[in-house]
Amino acid sequence: MNKTLKKSIAVILCFAMLFSLGLPALAGSGETGEEPEFSQEYVEKMEKKARTISDILQFLVNDVLLKFISKLIPNLSFVLNDGDIGEPYGTFYKGSESFIDTDSDKYVWKVGYGSRSILPDDFGACFKYARGSYAPWGYARKMYKDDDGNSEDLKVRTIILDDNTGRGSAVFCSVDCIGISNADVMKIREAVDAYAKEKNIIAVNVSAIHTHMSIDSQGVWNAPLLTSMNNLLSVTKLTTVKSGVSEDFLKTIIERTKQSIEDAYSDMKDGTLDYAKTDIEDYVHGRTAPYACDTDMYRLLFTPLDGSKGTVVASFGCHPEATSYDNELKTDLSADFVYYMEKLINKAGKNFIFIQGNVGVNSAVMENSNDGLKLEQHDKVIRYGYEMAYICLTMTDDEQTRKELNSETGDMLGVEKYSGNEDYTPWYDGLETVEGKRVEAAMNVRMKQVRFEVENSTAQILIKLGLADNTLIYNKSEKKYYTISEIGYMELGSCVRILMCPGETYSEILVGGSGLKNFGYKSLRELFGEDVILFDLMNDAAGYICPDSTYSVVGYKFDPNTGKLADDSWCLTVSMGKATASTLVSEYIDLVGSVR
Repeated sequence: MNKTLKKSIAVILCFAMLFSLGLPALAGSGETGEEPEFSQEYVEKMEKKARTISDILQFLVNDVLLKFISKLIPNLSFVLNDGDIGEPYGTFYKGSESFIDTDSDKYVWKVGYGSRSILPDDFGACFKYARGSYAPWGYARKMYKDDDGNSEDLKVRTIILDDNTGRGSAVFCSVDCIGISNADVMKIREAVDAYAKEKNIIAVNVSAIHTHMSIDSQGVWNAPLLTSMNNLLSVTKLTTVKSGVSEDFLKTIIERTKQSIEDAYSDMKDGTLDYAKTDIEDYVHGRTAPYACDTDMYRLLFTPLDGSKGTVVASFGCHPEATSYDNELKTDLSADFVYYMEKLINKAGKNFIFIQGNVGVNSAVMENSNDGLKLEQHDKVIRYGYEMAYICLTMTDDEQTRKELNSETGDMLGVEKYSGNEDYTPWYDGLETVEGKRVEAAMNVRMKQVRFEVENSTAQILIKLGLADNTLIYNKSEKKYYTISEIGYMELGSCVRILMCPGETYSEILVGGSGLKNFGYKSLRELFGEDVILFDLMNDAAGYICPDSTYSVVGYKFDPNTGKLADDSWCLTVSMGKATASTLVSEYIDLVGSVR
């Protein structure tokens, strides 16, 4: 087969595949309730059936059809030669040189906050910025309107932490986008590197909130056919390769993130840091078998000693995607519930940053915040964001304090208006009061670069075509592809321990349960303690990370609620491969063991 014909076939097949990326994956309802009992023999029989079907489909779809397409695509100039990769690769921040124990009497926290809009200056131009996460060429020109009639915004929010020990500051940036690759995180670090070295910043971490209604930051939805054709033609020297990610949008993210870091550093003040967590089981759920989900919301609250505005850091695992449920093809943009959490928390006089938690396949449950009201989908998201903000702000308060805050912030959920309605329950009714903990001034953070084999042929295709910006490395002797990614481990005082993950981690990997059967590793909480927290989508967009034993690009899992097989195809277009989870856990064990 001549090269021209191969390229033509590749373009046609890739376009057919790329157009399908916006179609919703089939999934179970996630309504668990009381699990019925099935005999062990029956469960094992159904699990074996699911695994057999999944393995067959894995072979036919990933290992035959999509691998054939991948092999048709040449390794273009942005595919790196494994022999040319140094260690560490690119702009990498290791973190703390040494770990220390807490000494609360000797040191005090110093924290700063900054935020900037990431909407490009020419946002609104025709056919310029595609919305991510549905069919290609869905160009966006406006934001959703909030409940005051103002246009929403997309932002980068930054917090800088320093324990005043002289060992350096750690930066955490959270971007209102669907994902940002490690290669693009490195571009942000390059832009801020001189400033970071001058200010003794030892870690620069960038995460995505994972909103499905932002400008495409991963390149898959922004004119994929034209980008693919351009890059394939680059072998003729008639064109040069380009990224699927909008150059102007990426430049905006880089510039505004750098500015937010500088703003946050200028804002740094001494103060106290408090930690609390509360169960929000009624507000989030895992939507596919085995329905594992970390149902806690985590909060750090910084209070400056000078009495100025404090900062709330909130984290829980939930896809910010509900705004799009009523109309998948509507191109208006939104940061979903995160925008409304910030709006209310700002009303309460505090800064706000949301860092995505163990997002897995977890979604919002909005019945409690909707309270039986007849609402449009976006109005449901508004109420959900406000209710999550109220819960976040008051998790350590009593009911009277909650009522006072409700009044001070303008009764955003309409307690006074709707209290007489059937099914309406004020947000503070029955809300648990939890005990907070003062975080000693000691920060330890260590980052590590890791390699994942890119076994998923869809991922190979997207990166080889230049659509996705993920780093791709080819090992000629092994005839395998790899990507560079990062993990991290952080301790704040003696009560907060965080694992940083580059993808969307299936929650059973964190919390355990039946989903880890035959995986070969214990859950992260069994390995590192029940109090460990997971920050997902940190420093990369590595896709779904599913246990090796249940991984499939298209397949089935046993549903413990129905006794039947439930389809699971999340990893078809959004994953690196079958061994990603085991590699991840192994690298965590090595990382934590190296510092503790």
